[in-house]
Amino acid sequence: MFNEPTFGIQKPVAVGVDIGYSSTKYAFLSDGEVTTGSFPSISVRAPQTALTAGMEKIGVREADIRIVLEGGETFMVDTLDGEVVSTSTTRSENDNFATTKEYRTLVLTALVKCGFRNIDLLTLGLPFHTFHAYAPLLIKKFRGVHSFGHGTFTIKDVAVLPQPLGSYAYLRATAPDAFVNGTSCAVIDSGWGTTDTFVSSASFKIDHQRCGGLPGGAALVLREIASRLQANYKGRFTNIDRIDRAIAQGTPLYHNGEQIDLKPYLQDALHVTIPVCRSVLTTLRTTEDLTVFAAGGAGHYYLSTLRDVLGCKVRLLDQPRFTNAIGFLLAGQSACKARS
Repeated sequence: MFNEPTFGIQKPVAVGVDIGYSSTKYAFLSDGEVTTGSFPSISVRAPQTALTAGMEKIGVREADIRIVLEGGETFMVDTLDGEVVSTSTTRSENDNFATTKEYRTLVLTALVKCGFRNIDLLTLGLPFHTFHAYAPLLIKKFRGVHSFGHGTFTIKDVAVLPQPLGSYAYLRATAPDAFVNGTSCAVIDSGWGTTDTFVSSASFKIDHQRCGGLPGGAALVLREIASRLQANYKGRFTNIDRIDRAIAQGTPLYHNGEQIDLKPYLQDALHVTIPVCRSVLTTLRTTEDLTVFAAGGAGHYYLSTLRDVLGCKVRLLDQPRFTNAIGFLLAGQSACKARS
């Protein structure tokens, strides 16, 4: 008996990765469902010491993923999102972050977490104010074959988008009723260190004159809270990641053995968001023809001030921390289908 062979058609693989100063978010499809994950955007050079080697033998954990670059230079990335970032860790908040080896290792780590060896389209994001400078560099850097200690990964093509465009793509796919006839949609994306504004119609006609980015995100609010805490308590408050985590979880901040309720400090610190939101209004010019959404990991810090300054209803997107990564994935999937 002869059985005619069958040939399965491989569906295109798209991956969305949103690397912010605070955390790296990624999204991919698994059995037709969107899967997301995140980890702190911290990559450190692996120490080559006898002490480190000895500790690893007895189970002391440094990081769960090691990335080996050309020449053997090794970086460690801890992908356990529940871990508190160490006070001794210094984050990169420079505009040239996307050009660094640390940024590259974060992208490669996200690929490991997604688990695909062959990717048809990898979509990355950049803040508006660095987009034109670094988008071509990222496309060139990540397109091709990569080997970094976890087997070989092949990326056929790379797209780089302004970060809030990811949230816009997410919105178009998940809430088409958000687009009211005769209006455009504005997405205000507040991250760790930047706030970006994006305006487009439902048909994806971008209003370039009302798009832009500026400094000002979660770190601005958290440093103001730390300054106010410093005035009332002994000791240092240099680890603003701990403050951010306590606020997000709705728990007190443990400091020098004390429990500190952060709610009043947060309310007192929100005045620093006013200049940022006024700059957003300057970019938008008017909200009379807009449906406005807030997105990003710092969206909740800016929401109330945006409503006051813009003088209109502003809705916070569901899963605001992941909307860019999910949107990058959805945009990538759409592009792959259009090509096939």
